Amino acid sequence: MIFSKNLQNMKALKSIILCLTILISYNAYSQEANTAELDKTIDKLIPKAKKNRLNEKQTFSLMQSYHQANEQDFKRIMELKASGQPDIWIEIYHKSVSIDERQKKVDVLPDKVKSAINFKSLNLDNEIANAREKAELYICAKANLLYKDINDENLREARKLIKQLHIINPQSNNIDELMLKSVILPSKQIVFRVATPIEMYFPQDYAKTILNFDNNTVYGKQFDAVPDKDKDYDLMIRIMIDETTISPERIESVTFEEKKDNAQAIVTDKTMIKSATLKGKIQIIDVENDEVLINMPYNISSTFRHQYAEASGNTSACSEYTLELLKREHIDFPTDNSLLKAAARELNITLKNIFQKN
Repeated sequence: MIFSKNLQNMKALKSIILCLTILISYNAYSQEANTAELDKTIDKLIPKAKKNRLNEKQTFSLMQSYHQANEQDFKRIMELKASGQPDIWIEIYHKSVSIDERQKKVDVLPDKVKSAINFKSLNLDNEIANAREKAELYICAKANLLYKDINDENLREARKLIKQLHIINPQSNNIDELMLKSVILPSKQIVFRVATPIEMYFPQDYAKTILNFDNNTVYGKQFDAVPDKDKDYDLMIRIMIDETTISPERIESVTFEEKKDNAQAIVTDKTMIKSATLKGKIQIIDVENDEVLINMPYNISSTFRHQYAEASGNTSACSEYTLELLKREHIDFPTDNSLLKAAARELNITLKNIFQKN
């Protein structure tokens, strides 16, 4: 009995010593370990945790690393928000994503492990979305401010901001514009060209339609639509037209019955459709090094659509909408060339929206 009691006391003492050792190491660790080190510890323990193979010390280590890392990130977010500075949102976004990714790693662990480390899931979707939106607003405003004073240092900083936007919101519509400005604004002489494969027929006046820009400027910089042999161009904006497609002429019909009082009419609603599509790339080329700096695909269509109706029976049964359609008649489909020119005008509008945006 005495031996048994002593053995129990020794086990209890051993547990106390272990806990004290862990707590002492935790205090020292929590003061020195940064978030990256804590995340390394978490990543190291996760595989064992998934198999429920953590011992007491490892469980405690996972718990302290997880909560300490989150605490540090939350503390930094609070510090940034308290500063009120406009440039805080990039870091807030990354810290919020770190917390979210960290908890996703732990959320898949067995319930026993999550309970042991006191895991509570947090929904950070709104926080991340808000930080992403404000970070993008800051990046765009800051980059455009830097572009007002073009020099090597400002360009480097602007390009770093664009890389951040790629990470924060890779689907952002602002990325292309900021990238284009980063190569166009520092240039000295710009030539704008429309190019097609040798075998493709594309009327010259359509090319002029595509390059019909106000004052021949892109982002306020002058360009030549016709190359000048006396100029040494450092940048070319080339509109590659790789493919032109003309759809077959078709008429889509829907027949239905309309009734009113004792009158009845059979109506056929007809829609004439034909379209032209231009596919290609907007290329920004470093002329000196013959290097394509930016390659943006486009797909532009112009669609002819004409709707009219035919009816048999008593048209007094028709609705006002149908009566309006009955006033219209079948007309000739547009020619292929006229549709191509319309597509060229659409491409011109697209280019203006890109290059002459305020």
